[in-house]
Amino acid sequence: MAYIAAGLFAYESFLKEEGHSAANVLSILVRVPDGLRNDIVEETLTDLLAFTLKVDTKVKLVGVKSKSVLPSKKVGGKFGSVCLFSGGIDSLSGIGQTKDALGPTHGVFVHHDGLSGIVGKLEERYLKQSKTHVHRIGTQTGPEGLQQLRGFVYMTVGGISAHLHNTTNVVISEVGHTMFQPELTALDEVTLTTHPTLVRLTKTLLKQAYNRDFDFYEPFADLTKAETIALCEFKEGIPYTNSCRTTRWAYSSVSHCGCCYGCIVRRVSCIVAGVKDANYAADVLLRNVGDDIFGRRPGSKIKTEHLDNLYALLRFARDIVENKLDDIAEFKIRTFAKQELYRRFALDILSALYVLYDQDRKGSNVWVKKFYDECKKDGIITPDSARNRIQEVREQEFKPDFGFKL
Repeated sequence: MAYIAAGLFAYESFLKEEGHSAANVLSILVRVPDGLRNDIVEETLTDLLAFTLKVDTKVKLVGVKSKSVLPSKKVGGKFGSVCLFSGGIDSLSGIGQTKDALGPTHGVFVHHDGLSGIVGKLEERYLKQSKTHVHRIGTQTGPEGLQQLRGFVYMTVGGISAHLHNTTNVVISEVGHTMFQPELTALDEVTLTTHPTLVRLTKTLLKQAYNRDFDFYEPFADLTKAETIALCEFKEGIPYTNSCRTTRWAYSSVSHCGCCYGCIVRRVSCIVAGVKDANYAADVLLRNVGDDIFGRRPGSKIKTEHLDNLYALLRFARDIVENKLDDIAEFKIRTFAKQELYRRFALDILSALYVLYDQDRKGSNVWVKKFYDECKKDGIITPDSARNRIQEVREQEFKPDFGFKL
C-alpha cells in the first residue's frame, strides 16, 4: 500500500510537468497476498485519481507472486493511536489533544516537502516532554504548491503505521474549514487533503490490504484554526511550525511568504488566538503594495498580485456573514452542514482586522483598511462582536470532538 501511494504521488508530479498528459491505463507492479481483491483495489484507485486529479486514468495492478507474501509483522501495542503530523499548527495542537483524549499516541510524518528538520525540532523541544514520538517516513519529493494526493499518502502511511502498532485509530487533526473548503473564486483550486470522499476511498483500500476497518478520527472537523491554536498545549512551538504554500524558506528567520491562502489564514488565526506567530515576508494583511518584502531578494516589493488570496478571503468572509455566497460555495458548505463553522471562520477573519486596524492600529494596507471600515459601517463587524469572538476563542469555548470519526 505504501508503494502504491508513493507511486500515485509521483504520478501527480509527473502530470504537473509540462507536456505530460494523463495515461489511459496506469499499470502498477505489486506483489500481492492471496486474499487481495484486485478488482476492488483497481476500481477504488481509479475513482481516487478521478476525484483528486480529475483524470480518466484506469489503474491496473500487475501482480508478481513467486511466493506467498507474509503479513506485516506487528511491532507491539504500545501506542493506542496514530496522529498524522505535518509540522503545521493543526498537527501540533492535534497530537497533544489526541494524547489527552485517546491515550498514548505517536505521530507519523511523511517526508516529501523538506520539513523533516522542522518536525525534528518540534519533537525534541516540545513533544518529548510528553513522551510523544513522531515517525519520519520518506517518499518522493513533491513539487512546490498544492499536491492533491498528499493527503492520500499521509492517510495510507498512517493506516499502515497503526496496523503495525496493533491499532486501528488514525487521527486527522486538520481544521474543518480546510477539510470542506469551497472554492473562493470561480477558477480557484482547493485542497482535497482530508476531504470526506478521499478519506472514504483510503479506508476502502486499507480494508482490502489488511482486512480490518480503520477508524479515522477528525476531532477538529467543527473547529476553526483560531480555536485549534487556542487549544494547543505547545503554544511556544507555534512560531516553528510551517503553514506556507512553499517550504523553500522554512528554516529562515522569515519562514512564511505572507500572501498565500495558508499564510493568511494562519496569520488571522494567530491574531485572534493571541499567540506569537512566525515572521512573514510580505505581510499583506497589514502592509501596502510597494512596501519591501523582507528576507527575500534585495529590492523585492509587494505587488498587486500578492494580494489576490487576501482579496478573495476577505470577500468570502463578508459574503458568509451577509448570506451572499454564490450558489456553488453555499451548496458545498450546506452539504456537510458546516454553516455555523464557516460563520465563526468568517468572524475570525474580520476580528483580526479589528485588532490590526482598530484596536492596535498597526495596519497600513489602504485597501484592507477601506474594506474593514466599510464592514464596520455596514454592521458586518463591530468592535463588540469582534471582542466577543476573540474572547470565546481565547477562553477555549469550542472543544475537539473525539467521538467524530469516519
